[in-house]
Amino acid sequence: MKTSKPLFAIIFVATAAISCSKDAKTPPAQEVTPLVKQMVITYPYIRSVYNNTYDDQKRLATVGNANNIITYNAGGFEISQPYNADKLITDVTLDNSGRIGTVLSYPSTNERYNSIFSYDAKGRLAKIVQTGTYYGRVVRHLTFIYTWDDNDNLLSSRIISDNDDSTVTYSGFSAENVNTLKGSNFGFDYFGTADYPSDFVPNDNGGSGVTFPSIYAGKILPTQVKGPGYTRNLTYHKNAQGYIDRIETNNPASAVDHTITDIAYQ
Repeated sequence: MKTSKPLFAIIFVATAAISCSKDAKTPPAQEVTPLVKQMVITYPYIRSVYNNTYDDQKRLATVGNANNIITYNAGGFEISQPYNADKLITDVTLDNSGRIGTVLSYPSTNERYNSIFSYDAKGRLAKIVQTGTYYGRVVRHLTFIYTWDDNDNLLSSRIISDNDDSTVTYSGFSAENVNTLKGSNFGFDYFGTADYPSDFVPNDNGGSGVTFPSIYAGKILPTQVKGPGYTRNLTYHKNAQGYIDRIETNNPASAVDHTITDIAYQ
């Protein structure tokens, strides 16, 4: 069976600045959503550059780096590799509320991964249940579970597989770290309206997007993330317009668990 292909479903949006005025004749300021054109992610031993393009409706058309190119269309997307003839095809359907209902990925005619999405009463992603089949035989079960606080901040993301159960928790929420990293900043009009985590489209074997994980899902960004065997601290930098343009993630216990993400807007 084919190995996993990393999928980066990159989820950003700008902070909307709505001005209020005592002058009833002055219309409110329009929401501004600057589109991200490039992200540069620097690891201790590698640097990866992602470039985004958009269609005339400001919807994401392609995301690409040296290893993968994702091409979007109204019904889903495909992932192609410049040095590999294979493509991962993904079909997306929406529910009656315009949110993602199902995602079907098939890297080959014999290998399929079907994900079913469910939401809580506030429209927040609550669960993804995925079944993987190979030549019609079930070979994998995965369940993603998300919990939120009353202020719409993501508290935890749990992944249950056939032989593992792991949970990542998010904490250290501060009003100064208002989340400016949501979906419309990347033109995800194709795939519904809910502010779900960025692994809303698991890759072919169910793994989450490796570029921007669930951490960027809630209204406030966390400053600490804890998972099995690690604790990571996060700091954020904003540009003159108030949009986050740098994210630094650091594990104090590791010399190599450190990343810097630089974001450029159109």
